[in-house]
Amino acid sequence: MSDNQLSFDDLLIDEEEVSETLLAETLIDYVRIGDESGSIVPQDACESLTNRRKVVVALLAQHALEGLEMTDQQWLTPTEIAEKSGIKKNSVYPAVRELDDDDVVQSDDGSYRIPTHSLETAKRELEPEEDE
Repeated sequence: MSDNQLSFDDLLIDEEEVSETLLAETLIDYVRIGDESGSIVPQDACESLTNRRKVVVALLAQHALEGLEMTDQQWLTPTEIAEKSGIKKNSVYPAVRELDDDDVVQSDDGSYRIPTHSLETAKRELEPEEDE
């Protein structure tokens, strides 16, 4: 094989490293995480987000907490999402249903998460729209 040809090995990546970088880049403007408590600390940019986007931020932060080994819980209920995002529980339900319909989140028996393969999709969900 010549030096210019690609092999299957060229397709391999360190998924954990990619996820960590992507999560940090996506979340840095919106939240910080307490290093001892694991609490999500909203930043100013988070305040102007729609409920749907706040749900995405809360679920991404949960993904980051798992990566930081501060929790082993991947899935959040609407009540937990409301607590972490600061939005009313009744506002969480339509947001997670829309996000599930749009394949941004996965649902399982009333709990939700953003799987690793959807991190890029979730990141795009937080990008400003052209009219913003």
